[in-house]
Amino acid sequence: SKFVHRWVINNTRSAHALGRAESGVFNGGGFNWIAAVEKRQDRSNSGDFTLRCGIDFNGPWKCEADVTYCLFRSDGTKWESEKVRVCFHNDYNSSILKGIIGWDNLTHQIFNIAGTFITEFEINVINSERPLTGPSIFAASNRMSNVVLKIKEEKLHVSKEFLAVYSPVFESLFFGDFVEKGKEEVEIKDVVYHEIVDLLNFLYCESSGLTDGTVPHILKLADRFQMERILNLCEKHLKQSSGFDVIKQLFLADQYRLTSLKV
Repeated sequence: SKFVHRWVINNTRSAHALGRAESGVFNGGGFNWIAAVEKRQDRSNSGDFTLRCGIDFNGPWKCEADVTYCLFRSDGTKWESEKVRVCFHNDYNSSILKGIIGWDNLTHQIFNIAGTFITEFEINVINSERPLTGPSIFAASNRMSNVVLKIKEEKLHVSKEFLAVYSPVFESLFFGDFVEKGKEEVEIKDVVYHEIVDLLNFLYCESSGLTDGTVPHILKLADRFQMERILNLCEKHLKQSSGFDVIKQLFLADQYRLTSLKV
């Protein structure tokens, strides 16, 4: 997912004197971000922009993103940095971005716009991995569930209407002329329990994102249940990911008719 965050430093004189400024937390791509600019501890009188990335809960995570930032001039033009690809994860959650600024630019009339210093960060998350919520949210009946999916001995409490929105297969199963219509418990055969849990996690919380580890079996299930939107999102992930070689991509493209991967 791609998003842009504008950061306005209001008290530029204070930031200039302090040697540092930091944005508030902003959200995008399912992650939390903080931008900062800091004066170098040398005689160059220059500064660096840094970007921090994180999540709200414990567990291993990864966020690979292309990042650029731009500085707005008072005449309406802007300066843009080089694009840099950064792989944030548990042990590396902060990165200095390419392009240094003269520290006096914070207060210089060229960049000072009505007493503020304005910069924008464009962040394109191309691959991410987040701890999934697991099957616990589907383990018991709740006010949003009205049917049980049975996978061998395991049971998952879900919403008929929610699944039907994504899948014409589920729509026919729950609301068509099938014996399963009206049943409180529906058996789903020939699926792997943890794979369908991954699919449900993605459906119910799309911000959790696809990962290189989950996309092959989510793609398989999306094809089986005719989930067109999920197929498109899987195809987009495969195009942007660096975790699949050409042979693997072409294999998946042929198997699931992903035409854009063959170009």
